Amino acid sequence: MLRRFLFLLSLAAVLLHLTSCNPERHLANNFIKKREPASILLLSPEFSYKYNYKLPDVDNFDNLSKQAQDSLLFFNSELLQYIDDSLLITNYIRGLSSGLKLLGFNVFTTGTTGSFVNRGSDGLIVNVAQLELEEFLDSISDNASFGDEEHYNYDLYITAVNINSWMELTRVNRQDSALVLYASNTLTDRFDGGFRYFPFTGEVKYDYTIDSLKVEDIYTSAISIGNLYAGLLFDYLMNDYIRRSMSPGMEPSKYYTWDRFSGTIRKSKGQRFTRLK
Repeated sequence: MLRRFLFLLSLAAVLLHLTSCNPERHLANNFIKKREPASILLLSPEFSYKYNYKLPDVDNFDNLSKQAQDSLLFFNSELLQYIDDSLLITNYIRGLSSGLKLLGFNVFTTGTTGSFVNRGSDGLIVNVAQLELEEFLDSISDNASFGDEEHYNYDLYITAVNINSWMELTRVNRQDSALVLYASNTLTDRFDGGFRYFPFTGEVKYDYTIDSLKVEDIYTSAISIGNLYAGLLFDYLMNDYIRRSMSPGMEPSKYYTWDRFSGTIRKSKGQRFTRLK
């Protein structure tokens, strides 16, 4: 009797969960069909901020002025000092624009602002307010055991670059204040390594190879990251539509993502934008 009761209780909980999710998925499907806003105006930053956190081998660095420290850090960077902002931002916006178009939006840029305005009130202004690059050393630690008591560790550092983005979203002809979304992705040297054990001699070596990150890799990744953020922006707008369309006092139980390749809506377990305000 108790088992039957517990089974029915579990079944009721599952059905309740599925029922609560159905309205959210229905609203998500509505958003996908409507594509509101239908038009997006992309605004580009004029430059990117660049910070190098690899300390240079300079005596009394901490005693230098802030301006001198910043100058030394920048010109001791392996990558940032060689980045062409024009190419970086162009690639980033190209990836973002291409991704949004594939998701069904009409995309306009600074040169086509007039056409965006003429389409009416159903529009969204996406201002890439800040693009920031941070170069630093990332640590890698590997360990292995050979035998009952022999334990080996190996630590090394590789070059990494964070690409941080802040986007301001403003709806046309709406009284809502602009909101800010943030996301970050990291590029690193490509590393492959591991311990090698030689049983006849008992010797242990650590072999590894590093394919160093290059400036060209950052330019190429800017396109990919822009394309990725198009999908994240779509997901944000879809989930915001779900939240605003639900009955008063109700909140979505999950955050959803749309896979345009399979045409399916599923619970998001991956990256998403962080809303700052």
